[in-house]
Amino acid sequence: MLNRVDTPSQSGNSANRGSIDAEVPEFSVIDYDGPVRREAGKLLSIVRNGGSVLTDRDVWTDANIETLVERFVKQPDASGESFFTKLDGQLEGADDDVRILFAEIFLLQMLPITQFRKETKVRNINRVLRDAKGAYEIPPEILEAFDFPVFNGGTAYGVRRYFQLSMLIQFVRYLRTLSKKELDAAFAEPLVWRELVRNAPGTPEPSLRGSLVYMGHPEYFFPIVAEWHKQEIVDAFYPEVTNRQPTGDFDIDLAAIRDWLTSDRGITPDFYNGPLALYWREDEEDEDGDEGEVIIDDEDVAEYTIQSIVEDGAFHAAEDLRAIVERWAATRNVVLQGAPGTGKSWLAKRLAFALIGRKLKDAVRTVQFHPGTSYEDFVRGWRPGGDGQLTLVDGPLLQHAERARDYPDIPHVMIIEEFNRGNPAQALGEMLTLLERTKRNEEDALELIYMLEDEEAFWLPENLYIIGTMNTADRSLALVDFALRRRFAFFEIEPQLNEKWKGHLSARFRTEPRRHINEAAQRVNAMNRRIASDRTLGPSFQIGHSYFSAEKEASEFQPWFRSVVQTSVAPQLAEYWHDDPDTVNEITGQLLAEF
Repeated sequence: MLNRVDTPSQSGNSANRGSIDAEVPEFSVIDYDGPVRREAGKLLSIVRNGGSVLTDRDVWTDANIETLVERFVKQPDASGESFFTKLDGQLEGADDDVRILFAEIFLLQMLPITQFRKETKVRNINRVLRDAKGAYEIPPEILEAFDFPVFNGGTAYGVRRYFQLSMLIQFVRYLRTLSKKELDAAFAEPLVWRELVRNAPGTPEPSLRGSLVYMGHPEYFFPIVAEWHKQEIVDAFYPEVTNRQPTGDFDIDLAAIRDWLTSDRGITPDFYNGPLALYWREDEEDEDGDEGEVIIDDEDVAEYTIQSIVEDGAFHAAEDLRAIVERWAATRNVVLQGAPGTGKSWLAKRLAFALIGRKLKDAVRTVQFHPGTSYEDFVRGWRPGGDGQLTLVDGPLLQHAERARDYPDIPHVMIIEEFNRGNPAQALGEMLTLLERTKRNEEDALELIYMLEDEEAFWLPENLYIIGTMNTADRSLALVDFALRRRFAFFEIEPQLNEKWKGHLSARFRTEPRRHINEAAQRVNAMNRRIASDRTLGPSFQIGHSYFSAEKEASEFQPWFRSVVQTSVAPQLAEYWHDDPDTVNEITGQLLAEF
């Protein structure tokens, strides 16, 4: 069983850094968390030592964990419109013990949260086990815990399910690499356990990690996963009510309040209802910003993955797109650069949805830079109000950053079209420093050029991701300086006149012989090789596939192709070789020759 800090004399309490010497207020308690605390202890003990809650076999083996890593974590883009449709493919042919292990990891994810009702949790577990050879039942103790969930995990538990379950699989795998001494310390010491959970590999998933922290030591941590709730509670009680300064660590300060209110570690004071709620909330209604109790019909909710981008019509290889998303997740900032017409804007929005995991349009905001874009436009500046007075107004970047801060479990994306059409360094100002992944914290916060009264230094949240698109062929555009390049990962988006593109045209022009489309591809590729080999131009000046991608189905391919060449491609070539019309005429003639 999981070792817990049960008495004030144990080390978990010593982390509270001194007792509170103030009059103890009245408080209500969470008197329904016993089943979740009990079953969480069982599950985490099994995670460490092996076993199962659904069978008498040990399913938590290294081999089964590695199978899930290979089948689930490393195959995020298996085809299928819903989570369970994809899961069927990922687990096809797997042994029962692998399915049971996945079901128990799923159980660990859902156990304490309120927004899925009991029947939804049961249905999800049974759905995982549907194709198992044996028959398995959820124990009554687990069903009892489903009846008494303790906190709402927020939107991410529905939107980020694949990422959360992948993180849990990696967390379990990570635990198996630790020494007995390290595990003993984590299972005995709350703050050591917290650091272990925070440092485990995988995507950030703050609510899920907060849930794991709570389930590991519910006698010390509160069932509160929103950091801003913790901060508001601490700010309300320290120092005015407690007569003590806060330590700067919300969990330590909350644990000190628990010890102040009661010496019984089995009792959890309730900060959301009753007298304690009045200290930090305007009223006692449930205004904690959660999504409420929701049933998600898993068969109908479509996720968005790299495979979804391919199915939407991308001509790029799935592995190339996956490399962009993986690097983006690591750096927080990427730029798609390349020749005109390579689909950078189209791709940027879909990569954003794949990063998020769903098509959450409110989490994606698009702006376009132009030569006049300034810091005041993009970050913050003075604007005239209706009363004729100047008002300090946040620009798109700060607005979206605050929305991301309000929903820390959901990646938020800012798309900057034509990134180098303006002056990026000028438009970003001090954000150039704050964009850096290692500066996304309060310790590295900076004062803004324009500060509101009593405003503290600013930093960008971890879950704000930037993606820019950049045309490298336009000589009039600004060069990107080295300081900015260091903070972004750059990906060259090249023309994709490949078999996927040919298939697209064949679907648009059903009556056209495929040999004509193949010949068109050969002509365009020959043109691009000519452009790329020109010393005054180069690969960045090639003509992209978007020029030659018909949006709607049509009947006549050749008139359409000639029209594209005459009205879109030839003028572009004339710009490239403005002093060499013979070359323009030669290339245009080759494109327009009879098929």
